Amino acid sequence: MIRFFGHFEGDQQTYRGKGEVEHIRAQRDCIKLFTDKVVEAGVIKKAELDAIDKEALKLIDDAVAGAKAAPMPAASELLTDVYVAY
Repeated sequence: MIRFFGHFEGDQQTYRGKGEVEHIRAQRDCIKLFTDKVVEAGVIKKAELDAIDKEALKLIDDAVAGAKAAPMPAASELLTDVYVAY
């Protein structure tokens, strides 16, 4: 498993070499590698994968817009389903 991001928000990743993350993104990104393999093998066309990506991004955008438009929860519901009691 390769990480593109640091261990925490704001991690400057000073422990990485210069250009290391860019190299990893360009050469070892698992989604890019998968896409290249299935397109090359003729399993699916690049345009079909692009359409799937576009549809997924629209679903995400719609969900975010719906969440932002939803009313704020009542104060009595703020801790609902936060902690689990078995």
